[in-house]
Amino acid sequence: MIQGLAPELTASDETLAVRSRDGASSAFAGLVSRYQERIYRLVARMSGNASDAEEITQETFLRALRGIGSFHGESLFRTWLYRIAVNQALMHLRAARRRPVQSLGVVALWGGGEGSAMAGAEPLEGADDLVDQKNLVERVRGALTQLDESHRAALVLRDLEGLSSEEAAEVLGISPDAVRQRAHRARLRLRELLREVVDASAR
Repeated sequence: MIQGLAPELTASDETLAVRSRDGASSAFAGLVSRYQERIYRLVARMSGNASDAEEITQETFLRALRGIGSFHGESLFRTWLYRIAVNQALMHLRAARRRPVQSLGVVALWGGGEGSAMAGAEPLEGADDLVDQKNLVERVRGALTQLDESHRAALVLRDLEGLSSEEAAEVLGISPDAVRQRAHRARLRLRELLREVVDASAR
């Protein structure tokens, strides 16, 4: 252990999970501190609503605490926790279908690299383009809300959270090939929905 650092700062996730399972509240607090920002970001992108994201994040850690006894290290702790978070986000999405959705983090899809939904398109630049940029973000938000939930989950985990297809497969309970297929279909659907935007930005 690095001198002067608490065990919760230096131990692996799996070690902290085992200690949490044995009743060490400080160990679970260490996991919360380590993952709360990542879980919030994940569920915000899944749910598209800031207040929902806060609620889902809290519920994720409550469920993780109650269910920590079921974690036996067959998978990474991160995978186990992400699975809980995604399931909670999907439950909220299904319960809130009729509510207006304001998606968070969708700008990360714009110009996000070769594998991202908007690969090949350049973001608008310059102060004179701020209004156009705002309109673009609104249209991306609208497009994301039209994605099938399972496809959206695969896209968020792969393209935004950076999980491998194998780890995303563990989170979603499907095969790596299915993850790749869903993420690919989500990208194609986004490109279709945003074709006018992409064409306009290329001119």
